Amino acid sequence: MKEIEKMLSKKKTEIDNIEVPEEFESRLYKALESSSPAKVRKKSWKTVIVAACIAFFLIGYNFNALAYYGKKLLGYDQVMNGTLRQLNELGKGQPIGKSYTFKNGLSVTLDGIMVDENQLLAFYTVKDPKGEVDKASNPLMSSIKGFIREYNPESGHGRINDENTEITWIHSFEKPSIFEKTLHLKMYLTEDNKMEEGEISFRIDPSKAMGHTLKQNINKTIKEGDTKIHLESIVASPTKTVIHGKIQNIIELAKDHILGERLRPKNVDMKLIANGQEVEYQGGGVSTDTKGIRFHIEYDALPDDLSSLQLNILSFSLDRDVSKTIEIKEGLNNQQAEILQQNIEINELYEAEGSTYVTFTTRDDIVLTKVVLIVDGERIGLKETINSDLKKLENGTILHTRTLHFPKTGNKYELSIEKMTYTQAYNKTIDIPLE
Repeated sequence: MKEIEKMLSKKKTEIDNIEVPEEFESRLYKALESSSPAKVRKKSWKTVIVAACIAFFLIGYNFNALAYYGKKLLGYDQVMNGTLRQLNELGKGQPIGKSYTFKNGLSVTLDGIMVDENQLLAFYTVKDPKGEVDKASNPLMSSIKGFIREYNPESGHGRINDENTEITWIHSFEKPSIFEKTLHLKMYLTEDNKMEEGEISFRIDPSKAMGHTLKQNINKTIKEGDTKIHLESIVASPTKTVIHGKIQNIIELAKDHILGERLRPKNVDMKLIANGQEVEYQGGGVSTDTKGIRFHIEYDALPDDLSSLQLNILSFSLDRDVSKTIEIKEGLNNQQAEILQQNIEINELYEAEGSTYVTFTTRDDIVLTKVVLIVDGERIGLKETINSDLKKLENGTILHTRTLHFPKTGNKYELSIEKMTYTQAYNKTIDIPLE
């Protein structure tokens, strides 16, 4: 508004300085003599022009504002993150405004979508006139079906109003093919053990698709200890940034399965650093298919003025088949063992009231997820874990001491560790090229 006021003031000054031709001014005076003094009419003439200019600029300004707000998705400010709010302010969403009402009166309105290289975001509201919108009968968004294939939901979050009559949702789906024109949002409502299917059809406006801001191959394999991860690529779009990677290809996966050394990833911990600042983490996942074990990690969108990009690989947490047997002698304290390059200290073995107890110490992140005590050749399952104690060392490492209870005693003892969960530290940083 300050800029508009300056513009109007400048236009008024220009109008005030206009030199009207004498003959034109004379004719104008004569035409106005019959009603009022010429001086008054002269002033009114300039005032009318100024008023017209003001009206022109204000109407033009308001028209643009109305058109601008008409492109925005309203009512989602408290559900959007900062990046989505900014995109919404810029009018990057595609309004849809289509609804479906189930037989029980529950309605779903697809207000709009955003599409880019990484995802399709569906903005929709669920309304229940009975004021019970928070109940489990809310519709389940199963997929978005296109001509080429179906696109699965990935994640979603929403906000319920105070009256419990409406939930505002943002749901992420797989990015649709560029060849899709008409899509169908599929949803199901289950009530009284009966399922009702609903559908909202809509067309994608190609002019609203936002593409990507950075798409780069990384192609680096990082190894540490008995583990490795392969970083494949990064895809940054206006709504989010995704790192794609692989832990095992299908041959490695099959080999470990045959050898009884299966690997089950739990978490790959990484930080994305843009222009020296950490990019907000948003989520991720691991999948196993015919291509092997793959993972993806999601972050917020990258800054517009991107000058440097780094990936800090912190650690890799996994659960692994082990099949390692440790012979334990009664009375022998602080026995050391190494499994998958992870240290395990057997503190002591003792018997009490017909049971055997094994106390051991590891780093806090190491968990023996499946362990058996072999007593005189007989496999005895774990009854419980007791006497858990944590100790923090000066270097920050946390040691965890606990005692395993097995309900049998004997003469010869072997601790069979069959599965183990642990975190392998990496702490390595790589630069990602921006070309």
